Amino acid sequence: MHPVLVKLGPLTLGALKIGPLLLRWYGAMMALAIMLAVPLSARMGEQFGIPRTLIVDSLAFPFMATLLAGARAGYVVSHVQEFAGDPLAAVRPPFAGLASHGAIAVGLAFLAVWSRRHRVPLWRVADAITPSILVAIILVRWGNFMNGELYGDPTGLPWGTVFPGVPGGPRHPLQLYEMAGTAIILAWALAAAGRRPFDGFLFWSAMVASSTLRFLLDLLRGEDRTALFLTWGQMAALVLIVSGAWFARSRGRAAQARPGPG
Repeated sequence: MHPVLVKLGPLTLGALKIGPLLLRWYGAMMALAIMLAVPLSARMGEQFGIPRTLIVDSLAFPFMATLLAGARAGYVVSHVQEFAGDPLAAVRPPFAGLASHGAIAVGLAFLAVWSRRHRVPLWRVADAITPSILVAIILVRWGNFMNGELYGDPTGLPWGTVFPGVPGGPRHPLQLYEMAGTAIILAWALAAAGRRPFDGFLFWSAMVASSTLRFLLDLLRGEDRTALFLTWGQMAALVLIVSGAWFARSRGRAAQARPGPG
């Protein structure tokens, strides 16, 4: 377990010294998630009647940039104490620390504007990018695992993992738990894509499922609880669970109120 995937150098070219150049697991997983997101979202979009060129040419780059900015903002807001002594660290490279709840909130706001501008139903676009979101969670959690972060409480279970520099002995590898759980949600989402009862069904079902998974896993992170006896991740998860339940209920009522044939 090591955060660095590849280390090159330092290289000396005459009087010029370059490096060392580091490729970290977390950055590599983020890059891979972005590379896979574009073709996967474009393919899903075509299945839902959204032109492939619209997603590839118009949506992909600005949306990815917005997600990264939102993820960074979410981390800064939920870990404001880390930046009390150096506020500029929030916007200065290497931007260590991202939060999925920030990415979701800002990403949805961007999609609302983009979908209205391009006359595409918001929740249909959200359904199209849902598998890409789940793939990104899986890949990024592997980066978290190799970084030795987001681990759980000490455990005596056979698969307990010793993280370098972390006291207390073997810990629950929550990153691997979440990867496995998210893979199951992803398999369901791909199978259910062709039988969505309404736009937004795929997105909100996946958000509720992944948020429930996150809430349960954070029960094993006793050291990260706030004054409200919940972790920041659990609080964000609760917001998404309630939002998803409200969305499903409102769509169900709309379907019941819609007049039937004859």
